[in-house]
Amino acid sequence: MNGFIAYAFRNSAIGNKILCPCRKCANSFWREACDVREHLICDGFLRGYTTWNFHGEASSSDVNSGNTDGVVPIEEIEDDEIFELLRDIAGGLDDGGDFEDDNSDFNPSDDLQALQKLVEANSQELYPTCKKYKKLRFLIRLLHIKLLGGWTDRSFDLLLDLLNDALPEGSALPRNFHESKKLIKSIGLGYISIHSCENDCILYWKDHKDSNSCPKCEVSRWKSVRNSLDGKHVYKVAKKILRYFPIKKCLQRLFLSSKTAALTRWHDEERTRNDFLRHPADSPLWKDFDDKHPEFAKENRNIRLAFAIDGFNPYRSQNVSYSIWPGICIPLNFPPSMCMKQSNFILSFLIPGKRAPGHNMDVYFQPLIEDLLDLFVKGVRTYDPSKGEYFQLRAAVLWTITDFPGLGYVSGCVTSGEAACPDCHSYICSFRLGNGSKTCYMGHRRFLHGEHPFRYDEQKFGSTELRLAPTLLSGEEILECTKDLVTVYGKDKKPATKRRKEGEPLVIFKRRSIWFKLPYWKDLMMRHNFDVMHIGKNVYENLVNTFLGTDGKSKDNLNSRLDLQALGIRSDLHTVEIEDQFYIPPAPYSMSPDEKKLFCEILKGVKFPAGYASDIRHNVHVNEKKVFGLKSHECHIVLQDLLPLAVRKILPEVVSAAVARVSHFFKKISAPVFRESDMNNLEADISETLSLLETIFLPSFFDMMVHLMVHLPAQARMAGPVHFRSMWPVERYFLWHI
Repeated sequence: MNGFIAYAFRNSAIGNKILCPCRKCANSFWREACDVREHLICDGFLRGYTTWNFHGEASSSDVNSGNTDGVVPIEEIEDDEIFELLRDIAGGLDDGGDFEDDNSDFNPSDDLQALQKLVEANSQELYPTCKKYKKLRFLIRLLHIKLLGGWTDRSFDLLLDLLNDALPEGSALPRNFHESKKLIKSIGLGYISIHSCENDCILYWKDHKDSNSCPKCEVSRWKSVRNSLDGKHVYKVAKKILRYFPIKKCLQRLFLSSKTAALTRWHDEERTRNDFLRHPADSPLWKDFDDKHPEFAKENRNIRLAFAIDGFNPYRSQNVSYSIWPGICIPLNFPPSMCMKQSNFILSFLIPGKRAPGHNMDVYFQPLIEDLLDLFVKGVRTYDPSKGEYFQLRAAVLWTITDFPGLGYVSGCVTSGEAACPDCHSYICSFRLGNGSKTCYMGHRRFLHGEHPFRYDEQKFGSTELRLAPTLLSGEEILECTKDLVTVYGKDKKPATKRRKEGEPLVIFKRRSIWFKLPYWKDLMMRHNFDVMHIGKNVYENLVNTFLGTDGKSKDNLNSRLDLQALGIRSDLHTVEIEDQFYIPPAPYSMSPDEKKLFCEILKGVKFPAGYASDIRHNVHVNEKKVFGLKSHECHIVLQDLLPLAVRKILPEVVSAAVARVSHFFKKISAPVFRESDMNNLEADISETLSLLETIFLPSFFDMMVHLMVHLPAQARMAGPVHFRSMWPVERYFLWHI
């Protein structure tokens, strides 16, 4: 025993303490030498702890007499990483010595028991005389391959059956996937099931925890209620269940490993500081938040988060009506190469149901907001293995990531109709097209500088423009706008929406967002992002479908021309009625049938380098003169790289130049690194481009997605590169992991 203590203090001591290997402490509590000696005498060594992994002794697989070239085998690296992970977990279970040694009724906690199982699995050979693999390492490798290969649980069970049959007798391999999960979930996380009203009125928690029906719509909580055969038990199945993954434990999990714990400080200790914006920490928004909350900023391990949510059909079939809404939190402390990786995403909750929650989204945000509030105000005591100390971990959400309809659900603002732009709010320039039954958003000359010639060009635009660009609403102004709003949640018997009468104020907000319960939310420079992915895809579709005159999708049709005539502008494009038929004069962007065919042939003849984009030739139909079915990534590739080339020799120079400017804009806005001055120039450029497009295309072309282009540079200037704020990685995560 004395020899062990001396060896352990030479090879694994932190200060004057080592991990105590007695049966009660199980290598989870740091003790001084006298305490370790007393524990070992009274309780004995931990059963199965024959290789002193936690005290500096190398495992049998680390001995490699034939390795003389200085190359460390991958097996040794993996064993070391697993050992370090277990050691870091063990350090995190130490509660600062609060445990009383003389308490004979001591029962190990669930975490301690789980850790002990992992330690035993890491010491157990895969089968007798196996020197290369331990049980835990082999199982982790198998589960990793299952994830990468997208195996089903059934196929994994079949593989385990085969391996158990092939390995020698006495194999320690689990029999099925369920047993594998029981072991590995010791370092994983579970979720809390919270029942909700079928109509999204309430959550059955806190005051409504024991209710059997919704107090608002009086719909039953239960889908089915049945008694057991002996009548002693009642089995109830809820109609709708929110799965909530506690965010506190999820963030503490970042500090299980000393490597990831150290990376949470990257934004403060290792980030390059200059006038370039390459990470959210370089942005004015991040710096402004730190200035307003110095206590939070003082601890560089505190986590800044982005929150993303979107709905999708998990069955990937249009015939099945179902919508599931996952919400994820994304830590932003890490380096750019790691920040938006899917392994860095933290699933926070799952909202199931046949219908989207819509503007009742706040009902499902309640558990998350409550934990985020506590995390910001109080924090949670967390062990940092990279520094070997405890600290109070706090967290704050800096922005949300959604598509445009989802932005309305999350923020409570209006995203359709007259006041659909959250940044322009009541100063939006919009009007209703009577024949097309759509709202268009124009007036982009307001965003030009005061001396720009476009402001005074009456020949092209029909009038002068002296109005200034609208400014963003501050948090205090939003609180003032929403102070008198009464929010009633639920989908039951909604009153019919009334049209706004002339003279009535515009409706900008439908409710006050639950996010304003967070004390810092009103202080943020920007709270919600406009998604570049969806904006780019919609701009591409508007342009291509209008050039090709695609039925039902073109922005130039009979109704568009009749609206133009009703507005009394662009008389050269007005329809002409000849013998009860309407003749539509060609516009500058109109293509003849041969030009449309040439346009499609150019796109069909393109070949991309491997990995750059998928093959779009199957989506281009030359004879039908149609392009359809492109994914968002392919739309961006065509918009940025191909569209200017395809129209250069087909359309007039004024049109092709405008298309080239739009293409250039999306290239610049998607840049991974830029200066604030670059975004200032891009903001002026896109304002001029949109004003120029107003002289070329019809009002029906300018839907909300086209208008939002004018606000993208300002958001990038405030919050940094769009890669950290777009739906690209989020939707990819939903596609492969949920």
